[in-house]
Amino acid sequence: MIYWCKKCKTPIFEKGLHSCSCDGKITKISESSICNPVFKQEKKLLEKIMDCSLGNEIIWYLGASKYLINEKIVKIPYREWYKQKKHLAIAEELRGDIEVERDYSPYMAVVSANEKYLNNIIYEAEQYIVQTLEKYKKDNYIPTVSFSGGKDSSVVSRLVMDALQDNTVIHMFGDTTLEFHETYIYVNEKFRRENPRVPMIPSETENDFFKMCKVFGPPSQYERWCCTIFKTSNLNKEYENLPGNSLTFLGIRHSESVARARYDRTQEISKISSQVNAMPIIEWKDYDVWLYILAKNLLINDCYQYGYKRVGCWCCPNNSDWSMMLTEIYHPDDMQRWKNMVYEFAERTGKTDPDDYYEEGRWRTRRGASGLKVKNVTIADTACNLSDRARNIIVEKRLQKDVIELFKPLGDLKIVEKKDATYIQIFDNDKSGEYRKICELIITYGTTVIKVLPEERIDATNLVNRIKCQMRKYQFCIRCSACDSTCPHGAIDTIHGKYTIDENKCQHCKHCIAKFYNGCIMCDVLSSKKGSQ
Repeated sequence: MIYWCKKCKTPIFEKGLHSCSCDGKITKISESSICNPVFKQEKKLLEKIMDCSLGNEIIWYLGASKYLINEKIVKIPYREWYKQKKHLAIAEELRGDIEVERDYSPYMAVVSANEKYLNNIIYEAEQYIVQTLEKYKKDNYIPTVSFSGGKDSSVVSRLVMDALQDNTVIHMFGDTTLEFHETYIYVNEKFRRENPRVPMIPSETENDFFKMCKVFGPPSQYERWCCTIFKTSNLNKEYENLPGNSLTFLGIRHSESVARARYDRTQEISKISSQVNAMPIIEWKDYDVWLYILAKNLLINDCYQYGYKRVGCWCCPNNSDWSMMLTEIYHPDDMQRWKNMVYEFAERTGKTDPDDYYEEGRWRTRRGASGLKVKNVTIADTACNLSDRARNIIVEKRLQKDVIELFKPLGDLKIVEKKDATYIQIFDNDKSGEYRKICELIITYGTTVIKVLPEERIDATNLVNRIKCQMRKYQFCIRCSACDSTCPHGAIDTIHGKYTIDENKCQHCKHCIAKFYNGCIMCDVLSSKKGSQ
């Protein structure tokens, strides 16, 4: 809830606290939790859209294209303006005259008016940080900050360093390779200048996003393969190199999305192995974040000055039309490359109207593998004459010695090489907790058949299905690194030239086997199981 104080002439976020120190008339102006300052560069764009001069007026963005201008709520009709391509006519002018404000003094009235409220939420967040670290440090957890270069992670960074009185907390920058140019400048130059003692560790990937798009198609709101491959997997490797487990402080907030509204504040089970996630600002609203930025005079990513409301991958399918418009204005070369890729995909996959597919954003909601080469997820298995319970699993790719890696999650391997074949006995704890043999595999390198001989007490169907999942990985692996993040113990590595599993790390938990549909992200994305568009 956002209010307006007639006396202070500024937004108010907690009516009761403000009334303790001010007798000004307070009126409600918005049900939302969004109240962002509008900086000079965004104001220039608004003037073009509205065809007027806004002068030195202090403007606040209230969400849903609504702005508070001269104490009146104005809805900016930018969508039609954007669809008519009017932004392209003024793009060069805006790019050539970028003003970045570092002096926040014009907006500081909101800080004074909400000082008690702000102090309360800061105190609570810092107490949480201190208490959470105290809880986990005895188990060799060290504090780190997950740093994206966006406003929320910048706020968490400052909160953590202030709460712990430590300006050397490790920051992990998840570089997806799709960050805005301004994000790289902010992370590598501007933030580093203001925080010279902070160790900033970037993740790295060998994958090429646009090449992956040729395989999987452009990411959509339903096909988010990009996050797994370009962010989670690479960060996972960096966290494994830390001298202990990681207590990672993140800028995730409940109000950001429906999915995040269900998150616990502290998560002991994470996408990344050896990590506990802690979220100090999980209950903060958007206006809380901006209030803190102004009060602490935080340097932020320049993209917010242009008018971006969120800063992530510049071609994310969750970006709004407003964000897409800004990217066409300030990053025309990137957007042209993206447009070319989407058009090529639309034509390759037989879309009847590529212009409509791109312009109306239909690529954002595509599902399944429509038009792409569908991966056959069916692997045959037949009766084997070695016993009544034995099965032959028949794959497409000829088996070589590297297939051994895919059997390791099933249990400890005892391998015997004979002239006729390779015999692999697999041992693991069964349901009773007893450690004993679960099956034997017989393979001959150069063939496509795996003979599976389960022990009598073993569920043969379940065992065969698990092996099939592993064989789909073996058949389709392009070393995309998606599998690296599926192991909670960091045992899987695909980014050094081949698929390997470290037996010293693997705990046979089997989480990796069916993490993706039918075992492999290639099958997950490139299957006909989903409705297609």
